Formats: sequence, C-alpha cells, structure tokens
Amino acid sequence: MKEQDQYNYVDMHCHILPAVDDGSKNMDMSLQMARIASANGIKTIIVTPHYNAAHRSVSPDGIRKRVDLLQKQCSEEGLGISFYPGNELFYDRSLPEKLSKGEVLTLADSRFCLVEFNPMDDFRYIYDGLRALIYEGFQPILAHCERYACLLKQFSLVEEILEQRVLLQVNAASVEPKLFQPVPRFVQKLLHQKCISFVATDAHRAEGSRSPDIQSAVSYLKRKYDARYVSRILAENALYLIRDEDF
Repeated sequence: MKEQDQYNYVDMHCHILPAVDDGSKNMDMSLQMARIASANGIKTIIVTPHYNAAHRSVSPDGIRKRVDLLQKQCSEEGLGISFYPGNELFYDRSLPEKLSKGEVLTLADSRFCLVEFNPMDDFRYIYDGLRALIYEGFQPILAHCERYACLLKQFSLVEEILEQRVLLQVNAASVEPKLFQPVPRFVQKLLHQKCISFVATDAHRAEGSRSPDIQSAVSYLKRKYDARYVSRILAENALYLIRDEDF
C-alpha cells in the first residue's frame, strides 16, 4: 500500500446513521463513531441502514436527509469524512422491483447494492436471489459473506457465486484467525484466493466489537497479504463503486 494511501480507507458497510435501525442510537453516538473512524484512517463512509420488507424501515428521502445532517455535524467538527447514502438490503423476491423503482437504495447511487440473506438460507435461494438482482441490471455485493452456513459448509459454492460476478464483503472483525473457529478459517481461505472485494466494519455502535475500529484487522492484512490487494479491499474497490465504475 502506498504511503499516501495508508490512512484513507473506505467503509462501505456501516450503521452509523442515527436512530434508523439497530445501529447508532442518536447523533451523539454517530459522532462518537465518526471520531473513531477518523482516528482509524477512514475518510469515506457509505451509510447502510437495514432495509427489511417485514419491518418498518427509513425511506430513501429520510436516509438522504440524515446523511446531510451527519455530514454537516462531522464537517463542523473537522473530522474530514465524506458520507454517501445506501442500504443493507434483506433479500426477498420483491427487492429487485423495489430497487428498480428507487424505493430502496443502492450504494452511493451506483448500480452496486449491498444485500444480505438469513444465515441459514438454502444456497439455491441465495444464488437465485443474487441472479434476480443481476438480471435487473444491479451488481450485488453479498454482505458479510462469512455468515452463511451453506458457504461455510461447502467452499465450492463460493466459486459458483463468484462465477456470476457477485462481489463479496467480509467484516473486519472476522479477518484475524481465532483458534478452532471456522469463520476466520473460511475468511482466510477467501483472502488467500483473493475472493474478497471489500473489508468493512459493519459497525453498529461506538464501543466494543461493533465499533468502527479497524486497526487490528488492517495491521493483520498488511502483514499477511499482498499490499496491492490490501489497498484494493480497504479502499480502492469502494472508490470505484462510488464512481459506479467497473473494477
């Protein structure tokens, strides 16, 4: 990683927007999270409040208004973070149409969308859902791909997803090895094979394991993996996404 890029990370999955989901509870917490992110070298954040058709979710207009307010507060504090609107979308069969109608948000108004499934969903349901999004012209990113039991059980299914040009995101907290734990081992295999396109915080609060503190993961990645690849998964790919460019 080039020295000048060392502290310009992009967090493309973060629940920092106040009082919209199970993430930040209020603006004070959002500002605390932003301070932590800034101290960790995160200079760009795509906010990704949960959308689930089965629950009440904030509207796209509501997200944009809150992004503007958070941007103003952080700028006044001199934190130097740029914010972009987005959603983390829980898949159901109505989702492709809702995306097409603008009823839910892609990431930074690009064609890229962050989508999640129930961790216990059958692989064929996940695969078909991702294909449905592709068919409608969207580029799906599978959120925290390390959570899906079907992929953990059978790694070859990851290859089937990648063959469809689906992109994979892992949480920073899952990056470092942990003795006898299958999820970090799975993530290590993904990293070794350069299957991951994004490492993000999926931060939900200002304290504990769900904060936007990525330094431990960053240090580990820089020690263990090719500098060019690390730069891409921590920053460059997300910047291509924001510009709605292929990578």
